[in-house]
Amino acid sequence: MIFALCLIPLVVLMGGAIDFSRQRSGEGLAQDAVDAALLAIASTAQDKTDAQLTREALVWFENHMQDLNLDIDSFQVVKVGDELTATVNGHVDTAFLGLIGINDLDVNRTASVRIGLTAVELVMVLDTTGSMRATPSGQSMTKLESMQDAALDMVDILSELDNGRGNIEIGLVPFATYVNVGMDNMDANWIDSRANSPVHADNLVEGLNRFDLYEHMGFEWQGCVMARPAPHDVRDTRPRANRPETLFVPLFHPDEPDSRYRWFEEYPNNYADDAPSIGSELLNISNPVKYGVPDSILNYVDGISSNLLNDDDDDDECDDGDDDNLGEGQECNEGWAGSPFNPDNWDDVSLNRDYDYYSDVDTEIGPGFSCEMSPILPLTTHFQTVRNNIRSLNASGSTNIAQGTVWGYHALSPSAPFTEGDRYSHSVQKVMIILSDGNNVVRARENHPGGSDFSAYGYMENDRLEGLPRRYDTTDIMDTMDQRTLLACENAKDEGIRIFTIRVSLEDERSEDLLRGCASAPEDYIDVPDSDRLDEAFRNITDRISQLYLTR
Repeated sequence: MIFALCLIPLVVLMGGAIDFSRQRSGEGLAQDAVDAALLAIASTAQDKTDAQLTREALVWFENHMQDLNLDIDSFQVVKVGDELTATVNGHVDTAFLGLIGINDLDVNRTASVRIGLTAVELVMVLDTTGSMRATPSGQSMTKLESMQDAALDMVDILSELDNGRGNIEIGLVPFATYVNVGMDNMDANWIDSRANSPVHADNLVEGLNRFDLYEHMGFEWQGCVMARPAPHDVRDTRPRANRPETLFVPLFHPDEPDSRYRWFEEYPNNYADDAPSIGSELLNISNPVKYGVPDSILNYVDGISSNLLNDDDDDDECDDGDDDNLGEGQECNEGWAGSPFNPDNWDDVSLNRDYDYYSDVDTEIGPGFSCEMSPILPLTTHFQTVRNNIRSLNASGSTNIAQGTVWGYHALSPSAPFTEGDRYSHSVQKVMIILSDGNNVVRARENHPGGSDFSAYGYMENDRLEGLPRRYDTTDIMDTMDQRTLLACENAKDEGIRIFTIRVSLEDERSEDLLRGCASAPEDYIDVPDSDRLDEAFRNITDRISQLYLTR
């Protein structure tokens, strides 16, 4: 008898834990159901009464909760201004606590949402540099594979949340040495197809068209572009033809000097034989004669010695009075037909055999060298397209977070180059995720005529990286690129874009300072030491993006 009496408290204690667990489960499922119910009715709630909204939401709520043994005591939806609030009060019956007089446990949930639904535009700015190929020690996949799996999981969750309403759009900006805007944008009005931007002349000649050179040598432009001149490199300045410095210039990686040795190449991108020297080594890199352009083009090269020019004809240089095209371009003497800028006058070029120089770059040598990242995917509601693009990502090249960030900014903007983004307003939540496993870097090269590796800023001797000291080393370049990245982040945040940042498998002060500084809030920076746990970081962000729909 005494044993039986002692047994009752034990049963209540152990069974009570089961009853409380059922209550917590009911609260979680009820919260999901009331959130889903509000989302289902919000888009058509504007002209309906509270009673109508309550009836509609209750149907959605009960359908969502049909498998749970929850008794609903009250359910109400109230509209105040542009916000709907739903409150559900119910209970679950107890199985064990009834022994001590507790026959049920309360389940009370509430949620709010803006009428018409808050739209979400999300752009993932993803590091696809060569280091993402690596499988960190103790991890089961490469960093790229972990990122792909985590991003796909995010798309699946957001797709389910959107449920075909078209209120969530997702875009992708893969980045490495460059950003690829897509080959199909070659004729877009924001691309400098007429060689008018000052960047177009870097390492060439003013007026010489990069697209013409690609075609003449048998190469195809793959879609990569250069950074715009400062301050446009970190701003969402609208590109305009009457402001050529705002246009985007196609990548044209110069042919680099021939090797002095037979058994190895001294430079990463030697794809044509050198032309006769015209002065400094940087001028030689910029000499377009090696691309088959006639020698008369040298009349338009700044800094060349006059004794190297062809002075047989006093009319070799363009004068407006002699210009048959009335000052439009560099056509004089015989007009366009005789111009050195006319590809019809160019000679064939013998190209060198392909070779590998960097271990993490697989592209063939040529003007598109190191442009192998996937193109930008503009904002879209076609989630399967997003999944396909994530699966096709590849890893190669070095890190330029600044260009990835500013193109994420462009992709969310309502103005060109990509116009899929809605206008900035309280009804659209614009979100950018920046993920990287490395630091901004372009390596200084003391013995290279350009002073550095080639990048979206050209060579450092082209003086396109704003803020770089005149005398520099690799650390100075990295510091300056970090400053440009932070400026791009600040400009995006000033527009109301919320930035989440993720650092993957990296431990150093520089990367932490940069990605913390870019994030919109301290909690929006996520450090992931183990790349296998990237899915947790993405789900953390997904939960917060989901909450952008729901105000509490």
